[in-house]
Amino acid sequence: MSNGQDSADVVRCFFDAFNAGDIDAAFATLSPDIEWTYYGPEEKIPFAGTFIGHAGVKDFFDRAERSIQIKEMAPLSLIGIGDQVYGRGIEHSMSLATGREYRLQWTHVYQVQGGLMTRFEEFIDTATVADCLNG
Repeated sequence: MSNGQDSADVVRCFFDAFNAGDIDAAFATLSPDIEWTYYGPEEKIPFAGTFIGHAGVKDFFDRAERSIQIKEMAPLSLIGIGDQVYGRGIEHSMSLATGREYRLQWTHVYQVQGGLMTRFEEFIDTATVADCLNG
């Protein structure tokens, strides 16, 4: 079991690297066998589903990049309790297909083991995301 603060710091490092555009550094915080889940209707949100490993997470981001332009992805709070990190944050994105934008709060749950994220789950208002993507 790791220290909650250390676990939260791993997640912060991911966001710092991601928001700086340093994808290699972001992926350096991910376990090679990470399980990455974005809950939502896969028939309406192309990047919804569960993705395994670095290749899976790359597929998630490739799908998202073909669907949305992320304008802001910022954690408001990250609380570590042992190996678990609970986060709240803001996402502001624009649909590339419709030009419509959404700005929503999200909740994330992360598992961190051995200094790497091993699990990620995103909870967001997927009805709004799907509506924005599909007009």
